[in-house]
Amino acid sequence: MKQTTINIYWILSLSFFLGTSHGYAEPPCLPDKNGVVTLEMEARQTTIESGPGEFVEVWGYCLKGKKPTVPGPTIKVSEDTKIRVYFTNRLTVPASLHPHGVKGNTSDFDPFCTVNPTDIVEPGNTRIFQWDTSGTPGTWFYHTAAFDKSGEDGIYKGLWGALIVEPKEEQGFAPDKEFVVFMQEGEKLETFNGTPDSTENSRGERSHTNGLVWKAMMGEKVRFHLINISDEVYTFHARGHSWVDGNRGESIDEVNIAPFSSYVADFIAGKNAGPENWEFYFSEHMMDGQFGTFVVEERNTQSGFTSAGKTGRPRVTSPESAPPTLDNYSGSFLYTDPKLKSLFEDFVGLSKGDGPWADYYTPIPIYQYFNPARHYIPPDSAAYEKLLKTYQPDQCVECHEETSPAIVNEWKMSDHASPKKNPHLAAETREIEELIGKELNNWTPGTTDGVYCSYCHGEDHEKLFMPTVDNSCGACHPKQAEEFMKGRDYGRPNHPQSWEAGVSTPWYAELYRKGEGSLMVGCDQCHQNMSSCDDCHFSHGFSAAQARRPEVCSGCHMGPDHPDWESYEHSKWGIIYQTTGEKWNWEKKLSQVVPGVDYPAPTCQYCHMYVGNNQWEMHVESKGIWRMGVIPPKEVEYKSGIKDFPYGITLPSMDRKLEIYSAENREKRRVWVELCSKCHSNRFATMWLDSLDQYMFASWKRIDEAQLILEQLFVDGVIQPPPDERPPFPLSDVIPEVLGPENLGTKMYTLLKETGGHLPVIGPVLGVYGIFTQTDGNPSGIETAFVEMWFWEHLQGYKGTAHAQQDLSWWWGAAKTGGSLTRIREEASRLRRLKALEDAITK
Repeated sequence: MKQTTINIYWILSLSFFLGTSHGYAEPPCLPDKNGVVTLEMEARQTTIESGPGEFVEVWGYCLKGKKPTVPGPTIKVSEDTKIRVYFTNRLTVPASLHPHGVKGNTSDFDPFCTVNPTDIVEPGNTRIFQWDTSGTPGTWFYHTAAFDKSGEDGIYKGLWGALIVEPKEEQGFAPDKEFVVFMQEGEKLETFNGTPDSTENSRGERSHTNGLVWKAMMGEKVRFHLINISDEVYTFHARGHSWVDGNRGESIDEVNIAPFSSYVADFIAGKNAGPENWEFYFSEHMMDGQFGTFVVEERNTQSGFTSAGKTGRPRVTSPESAPPTLDNYSGSFLYTDPKLKSLFEDFVGLSKGDGPWADYYTPIPIYQYFNPARHYIPPDSAAYEKLLKTYQPDQCVECHEETSPAIVNEWKMSDHASPKKNPHLAAETREIEELIGKELNNWTPGTTDGVYCSYCHGEDHEKLFMPTVDNSCGACHPKQAEEFMKGRDYGRPNHPQSWEAGVSTPWYAELYRKGEGSLMVGCDQCHQNMSSCDDCHFSHGFSAAQARRPEVCSGCHMGPDHPDWESYEHSKWGIIYQTTGEKWNWEKKLSQVVPGVDYPAPTCQYCHMYVGNNQWEMHVESKGIWRMGVIPPKEVEYKSGIKDFPYGITLPSMDRKLEIYSAENREKRRVWVELCSKCHSNRFATMWLDSLDQYMFASWKRIDEAQLILEQLFVDGVIQPPPDERPPFPLSDVIPEVLGPENLGTKMYTLLKETGGHLPVIGPVLGVYGIFTQTDGNPSGIETAFVEMWFWEHLQGYKGTAHAQQDLSWWWGAAKTGGSLTRIREEASRLRRLKALEDAITK
């Protein structure tokens, strides 16, 4: 029997799957021959790249000879057409081709044609599926139905696609544009493909992708085919647009779509809304990345082109017009002290480093992005000569759609692109307009509206800059900038001084002098200059809702020395968040959050940004009592040299012991109890804070004992090699000259000068150098064990206890410090026995 193979066109298919979305095209109905469309299809396994160098196995449908994709090819036919599918199963498990909506029919077909649409096709076999579309117009779908023969993973792994049956006569609405939207929440598949040549990835339920951008021109008739192939209800919402629901006869902009069902929404692009970027999303799943932007472009009636195009297309703005700027705005939020400004902010390019050791090392190139105000050098325009000739100076979006489309798409969906997209945001934008003296309208293609690229990067490519609070952010957000900088007032560690804390340590510049500066790039990433604001409000989305989520903190606040994320994630609070967080109201400001309603459990931001009296500010340092946990408290009676801390040093934050029950800290404790009492009783909150204090006091007693053991080993000459025979403390040849006795104290200054740095430095805080630089016996093994005890294990217990995570508190904290103390005792005994033996031999 002769068969005709038809090429299948691809619809722009936004397939939502664990937060992933995909592209589109606009297919006509498949041509038929004598009322029959014949297809050769296969189910195959394939591997798609889910991320750079990471691959995921999927199953997908495809036309014979084509690459399998997820979703499978969209089949679109006219009503009354018969569809004949020669289906071959190339998988190693059973599969099938089960359609919804249409009928099975075997008339005029050979005996290999199946009547039962759920018939199973064993691996390697071929079966003919015949579908009859008479009387079944609508939006349907097909999928595997091999649920009982090891093929139950088929749907989760990608065996599904769209089936659209066009009615014989369009009932009053002939769409100009059509989009297919799939909803799916698979457990096995983490990646899927929307078009034959594009693959996007999503990991886990909270993965956040950029969504999809659909485009239509003003007045075009648009049809959305919404297909729910999951087992839960989805709520589709369209901002700015509505349609008449066929069942109720009412105009709506939101609809619930039941599991394994479909819905069609028809509307006019921009009607009663205008040319703009409109958010379409699934209400309960938006934070999974299940959203898209519907771009309504304004028609150019004279040329037929839209106003969104590249060079050669008409534009709304004049080609001669310069892009908007903040008129050379310059703030002084970060460094009001001229001396500090000269050390950390004044521009030097890559000629030298930062801080007190700036003249002793030359930074690596990526420094330009870690501290851009001081180091960023615009790229050589010669590398972009062709682009700069192709695009006008104010065509940032059009140019970067070609060179870096991801950041453009992210910006298009941001509040920066649509600063007046809702009444609340519009009210805030009006305040900003008064501050900067400029009007900020919603961006539309071909304009420089919105908070355009040039506001944050400048208008001249030759003088391009990266945004910071002092060159752009502070102009529009001075209140937030001032609040953020308050973190300095509470001492280190704090966010505003994160960069200073990293580059000012002696071992930092020492590694550069040894030619190993690039090893510090991991430290640089978290300690980078936070004046750019995008450490928490990730560019180019700058989402306040995203910045309120605890995961934002996890990128830096994790690891052995500050496992805040690990302790929160596995605490009861974190478990509540992980199981319910997708339903929390992240759009609300912290001051508007109702505990137990909007947030069933606390978050990092909710707790640490609270300043008392039901007020929250843009800093996290105001209630720090134990600080990072490595400054000794006065309340412990020490036997080791810790009793003499800070050894005369006057440099904050090493200039004094902590006083846990000082008047200042009692006030901080009161504010903590006030905050905790939003969920707990005052009594419980007070007891919990007290238990943390007692834990820390006990842990410091262990540290004190261990340090005393090491001090006595040095006094008795047991540590080998001795200090005068091993490399000196990092940078000790320049520390006295740079810092002087006024910062080091007379005793420390004299010691460094007399010994040249050949002296034992152990314990909090400077003894941490042993983790960063290990050279020829400095530090020794027992010293390394000690620094890991107080800088890692002690701090893991601190964070575990503070965040109510029992495993970190005990197993990774108290149990570890106890074990380390035992091993330090045993190693000290072994070293003493070894020295006694060596002394006896040499007599």
